[in-house]
Amino acid sequence: MGEPLGSQSRHWIEYAGAFVALVVSVISLWVAIATERANQKMVDANYRMVAAASWPFLQIDSGNDDSGKRRITLELQNAGVGPAKIQSFEVFWRGKAYASAGALLRACCAPDKKVRLQTGTLPVLGVVLRPGDQRQFFRFDLTPDNADVWKAFDQVRQHELAYRACYCSVFDECWISALNTQQAQHTLQVQPVKACPTPTTPYEH
Repeated sequence: MGEPLGSQSRHWIEYAGAFVALVVSVISLWVAIATERANQKMVDANYRMVAAASWPFLQIDSGNDDSGKRRITLELQNAGVGPAKIQSFEVFWRGKAYASAGALLRACCAPDKKVRLQTGTLPVLGVVLRPGDQRQFFRFDLTPDNADVWKAFDQVRQHELAYRACYCSVFDECWISALNTQQAQHTLQVQPVKACPTPTTPYEH
């Protein structure tokens, strides 16, 4: 004999209830996953917004006149909107890196002379540059006894020097940049790196 009609109705109600519960569970899981994805996208968007608001950008500025005084200066500037932690800095002349202003001057412009540099240059390694700040890493005043060297280096600094720096943001996002507009055609295209490499010949002073 078959089951009573009432018993069959109860089974169908139980099956329907289980099905509804399964559907509700699936919908709840889908909503939870969608919410998690939306939250993650929001977190990523917020991080990118904060990172963009803390983005540093280094560039080189050079000149041969300082408030009316004939003085060659080279400065590292932070034109970005966040602090820049300078991990490495290099200065090149004809493809070779130099560790100091004196070594660079003797190589390019005064191989047989003892070049005397005016004081006032500052190291840049390990320095944190705030937005809008600059660091003068080279200064060479024109004097009667160094005019030929000064004029030669004035041409070199405009056309022959190249630079490379690796710097990081406050979030430890790091970039390598060629910095200068003469040797690097696209200075905005910095190279992201996980960590700054240690150069063979860092520019120290």
